[in-house]
Amino acid sequence: MKAHRLFRYLPLLAIASVSADTFELKDGTKIEGTIIKEDGADYVIRAQVTKTIKEERRIPKANVAKHTAEQKDETEFAELVKLVPTPELQSSEIYQVQINKVQAFVKKYPQSPKKAEALKVLSVLEKEFDVVEAGGIKFQGKLISAADRKPKAYALDAGILAATMKSAADQGDLLTALRAWTKLETGYQGSTAYRESIPFAIQIMKSQLAAVSTSLSGFDARTKARTDGLATMSGSDRSNSTAAIKEEQDAYAARLAKDKADGHKWPPLNPYVKAPLEETKRNLDSEIRRLEGTNTSNLPKTEEAYETAWAAVTKPGATPQEISAALSGSGISSLPPAYLEMLKKAAPGAPAN
Repeated sequence: MKAHRLFRYLPLLAIASVSADTFELKDGTKIEGTIIKEDGADYVIRAQVTKTIKEERRIPKANVAKHTAEQKDETEFAELVKLVPTPELQSSEIYQVQINKVQAFVKKYPQSPKKAEALKVLSVLEKEFDVVEAGGIKFQGKLISAADRKPKAYALDAGILAATMKSAADQGDLLTALRAWTKLETGYQGSTAYRESIPFAIQIMKSQLAAVSTSLSGFDARTKARTDGLATMSGSDRSNSTAAIKEEQDAYAARLAKDKADGHKWPPLNPYVKAPLEETKRNLDSEIRRLEGTNTSNLPKTEEAYETAWAAVTKPGATPQEISAALSGSGISSLPPAYLEMLKKAAPGAPAN
């Protein structure tokens, strides 16, 4: 029995409603709100005053010309339909949550006109979940099964890191982009994705360098302005603000320490802490110079070596001598251990997983 089939025995997740009933009053006024209760001759509702503000209101039933009840199934389905198409590289855990939500909808509204569409969404999610749960991925718009992934695992994993870097940079998250680049460079210098990503990595670094340089140039004025601002506050306000600043700085220091312990090369930055800004500027200057001078023709051909070795060790009738030669061929020495282990396990006679 597959994991998600078990969800029907679990408590079903609530699906948040974002709509409300409509009350048209006899004077022409329209009010949207969710009925909290009916109190005698009145409706007690929670009305949406603005996008962010709600308030409780009491509406005499005698004043209501028309009451249109919310079609809750349509409201909730409007959220479910956004689940597909799913994003790339989504984890099986997220798929499980999404499947559970759709199952909850179908159980809650068995007669809904939206049931058939909900079942189509469920079918897509379950199909993709099965692939991902078994070790596959969704990447570049395609579902790739575990079996199809293994022959090109090194290239695919490098491509995933390159895509992560580009996606983070497009969203303005240069720290995540730089960290993805570091992983790509550390483990996949012999990949096509690494070679092709060098110009983009330089571009990211130059963008981050410009931001860091600007932050450093304004550092003294910024810290002075904060100090002067504190000095103009009343005693209690100054005390509270000082405590809040200290709390923020302590949290930042703790994050710095954790990231350093975890081996991250690029630290998170705080405009009021100078040392990490200066360290990042030095590292960026150095890395940009190094990458601009990289001769890609000297990089190992690890991707090609892995795929050639995979074809050799999985060839029907491959002899022990052929397998041994494939596992010690040119470029294999630059493979990370995990990929070498995959090759060994793929060879005939290897222990089953």
